[in-house]
Amino acid sequence: MPYSEYFKAASEGLIIADRAGTILEANPKAEELFGYSQGELTGHTVEILLPAQLRTIHNKHREDYLAAPRNRTMGAGLTLSGRRKDGSDFPVEVSLTYAPRTERGDLIVAAVIDISERLALESEARRAETVAALGTVAAGIAHDLNNPLQTIRSRAELMLESFDSLTAAEMKEDLAAIHRQAQRAGLIVEEFLALSRRREKSQGRVNLNQLIERVSLLIGDELRKAGIIFQTDPNGDLPQVTGDGTALERVLINLVANARDAMPKGGTINIMSGRLDNQPNWVYLSIADTGEGISPDALGKVFNLLYTTKAEGSGLGLWLSRRIVHEHGGKLEVQSELGRGTTFTIKLPLNDFQA
Repeated sequence: MPYSEYFKAASEGLIIADRAGTILEANPKAEELFGYSQGELTGHTVEILLPAQLRTIHNKHREDYLAAPRNRTMGAGLTLSGRRKDGSDFPVEVSLTYAPRTERGDLIVAAVIDISERLALESEARRAETVAALGTVAAGIAHDLNNPLQTIRSRAELMLESFDSLTAAEMKEDLAAIHRQAQRAGLIVEEFLALSRRREKSQGRVNLNQLIERVSLLIGDELRKAGIIFQTDPNGDLPQVTGDGTALERVLINLVANARDAMPKGGTINIMSGRLDNQPNWVYLSIADTGEGISPDALGKVFNLLYTTKAEGSGLGLWLSRRIVHEHGGKLEVQSELGRGTTFTIKLPLNDFQA
């Protein structure tokens, strides 16, 4: 195709200028983009096509380019704007081609593309991602609040049903359990509020054995009433780890709740802590149950977002748990065999001075 035909038919706006920045030619697409006829552009400097606030600095950019001219994309990493004849601005992408020693001297060819539609699509994609992320966060809140709210509801219902026959000591025990679960729900809400304010998560020294004791206090009675034997076997010499105690407590509670759900007819849950034999600078918490186990097909999917085998599950608990453990530099692993139970193991690194 002859040059003149390509120049006229090009899908991008083409503007040819000399070393002084004077416009020599503009193709039909450039006229369409900027709203000027070629006659209105010829003889003016290219700054006529820029917002007023950018014209002075563009002169300097043009001088720098001519000091070492080369073919390149203009303004890499920046948002560039053009200005139409009617005074409206629009986002553009500009590529420069240097053509030395032509019949008209050294020339610069600017290829201009209106990227308004592309930016609008990118903005819509980011909005969709934000909405999806908000949905995940909302589902996560609902998932984490479900366990304490279930306990509060069941305890309150039992108290109402047997109120006249309850002793003061029994009533005090039930109220204490309701209070503990309400505190737990409050901590979950506080954590998500902190996340929404983009504050750094709380970091401190965490005693994993104390974490086991706290979880036992929170849900031990509930497990025993469901016919589940709840055992703990903490290592007394276990060093502390650095992390967010509330977040790690959520992980442990979620894993224990999953073990409970795997044993609808009762069974045993055993929590152990210790150092890893082959990695002395790591510690672990293991949660083992005698439940139904997980099929080989499902075992590789249990940490996937929104994957669940429960009729009323959200598919968020294990995904969130693994994310929290990963944020602590650790690992969350699972071993299971159908009919013989499941063991989840939280592995966490120690700081050098704790090894």
